[in-house]
Amino acid sequence: MKTLLSLTLSAVALFAFALDLHSQAPVAPATPLQILQAMKAKNQQLIEKQTQTLQKLDELEKEADQIKTLAKRT
Repeated sequence: MKTLLSLTLSAVALFAFALDLHSQAPVAPATPLQILQAMKAKNQQLIEKQTQTLQKLDELEKEADQIKTLAKRT
């Protein structure tokens, strides 16, 4: 039973790696200007995501401070 399971898993793994996988990413821009614009847009998305994360962390820090203050009172 273990041998059959091992062989089946090996076959599945080999089949998965043998597939010709293609990226779903859009075709890369052709000119340097287009590449730069794409990088700029991606960086802007990253900055927005980081800003949101920073705001969430600030809110968590404020809540933690409130909890500490309340814990000291009791």
